[in-house]
Amino acid sequence: MQLQFHPASGRGSVRTVSMGETGGRVLVAISAVLVLLAVSLWITVPLVLSRIERDRGRGVARGDSKRVEADVEALRQAASVLRQRARGRADLENRIAFLYGVPPSTWPPALAPESRMLVDEDPERVAGGMPAFLHALENGRAILAKREAEDPRLVREVPAILPLGDAVFEPSAYFGPRRSPWTNEEEFLTGVEIAAPAGATVVAPGEGVVCFAGTVRQGMGGHLWQLGNVVILSHGSRGATVFGHLGRIDVRRGQRVSRGARIGAVGASGWAVSPQLHYEYWRSDGTALRPTNPLFAVLDLELETKPYSLERMDASWAPGQFSGLPGIGIQADEAAAPHAPESRRRTRRRL
Repeated sequence: MQLQFHPASGRGSVRTVSMGETGGRVLVAISAVLVLLAVSLWITVPLVLSRIERDRGRGVARGDSKRVEADVEALRQAASVLRQRARGRADLENRIAFLYGVPPSTWPPALAPESRMLVDEDPERVAGGMPAFLHALENGRAILAKREAEDPRLVREVPAILPLGDAVFEPSAYFGPRRSPWTNEEEFLTGVEIAAPAGATVVAPGEGVVCFAGTVRQGMGGHLWQLGNVVILSHGSRGATVFGHLGRIDVRRGQRVSRGARIGAVGASGWAVSPQLHYEYWRSDGTALRPTNPLFAVLDLELETKPYSLERMDASWAPGQFSGLPGIGIQADEAAAPHAPESRRRTRRRL
């Protein structure tokens, strides 16, 4: 087999390559392979390119999908934070309204947890319910501002802080029914008992006048004789607060104190086996003072994790009849007891 290669110019010489039979077969085989390869590339390249393009599109789609998911999650978290802040503001306004004596009938019903507003964390539902909820918050704020404008002393006198200063504490018993640790009988705890270090400062939760400071005679003031060293503050029409089991009393009857002023120290006097503060909040039910849950009135700390409506807080009275407090309804001098001998106090604590 001869292969001739003619030059493009007519002046060039023709080149001739001679092959034997074996070389010709090899050439034919190589040519066939090249043809098959060309056909294969002609078919597969567009398919590969198309696949690459599709994969690239899928990658972009996957990336877009991840970005969308991230945006949705960020929106969901933002809606959750906004919802929690709005509900927290509602709880705070409800508690202030409780302290200010706002009638539940005049209070925005949307601020009550039972209204079910903003209970769903779905962003669309939060966005849909937020305008009405913010309107209710603004109405509540206006009611509270009107109360403050009508009574300038209101803000100073309401018992709005936990009366333990900066001490480390832990509530050990809450307002409500319980089994007495002393008699093992059913009773209703008319306040809250808070464990704290001995000697920790007890402060006034609001401005008031000391109407009793000392120990209460048994049979006068109900259960107060069990509380050892007691201080009672009158906050005028806002009610009264009671502090028991004090290790020391730092105020005298008739003294006016401001919010945050020291009134005594945590101790274990009366029926107490370890240092603790017994704290009560009495407010008017329209005719007389009765104990209510004092933690509803604490605005500086979140001791109650469950929010309550103003209507429920306003109805949280201790059951039973109450004759009054020493210095309020009961003559302080008549209710006061002489200091008991130390040995007698120790015997009582072991009962």
